Amino acid sequence: MRNWTWWQGGIALGLLSTLAMVLLKPLGVSTFFPSSLAIVLKPLFPGFVEANAYFQTVPLTIGPEHLLVLGIPLGGYLAYKLSGEKPAEGTGTGLATTSPLLAFTGGFLVLFGARMAGGCTTGHVLAGMSQLSVAGFLFAAAVFAGGIPAALLLKRRWS
Repeated sequence: MRNWTWWQGGIALGLLSTLAMVLLKPLGVSTFFPSSLAIVLKPLFPGFVEANAYFQTVPLTIGPEHLLVLGIPLGGYLAYKLSGEKPAEGTGTGLATTSPLLAFTGGFLVLFGARMAGGCTTGHVLAGMSQLSVAGFLFAAAVFAGGIPAALLLKRRWS
């Protein structure tokens, strides 16, 4: 199976994001985490969930974002398997040298920041740009302006 180019993947992602926005609602994944936590805690500590102001701001039902979060690793795995590519022996991505605690901490900080900002990169970039939001385009530019130099620095560290 032939791999997609970056622009083919970008067009497909843009079309899927727009379709999801029209049929359901704008895509976003950061709400999944507090929503899931509240769903799990409500039967155990109903008073806590009902009295918590933050939990009142997130849906206490399983929605499309739950399927999206579960579909991300599944889709990535399926794409990898369908591509037929295998990593070369003895090569690594550099990620193997990162400790699980450090990776979890980084992910937690990104999620915490996303919730403090009232959204996440998926919501701000994909949904924002699908709606032709100026803020979505500005945020995407800022993500790339910070992300590219950071990626180059990390690549140099692992090389």
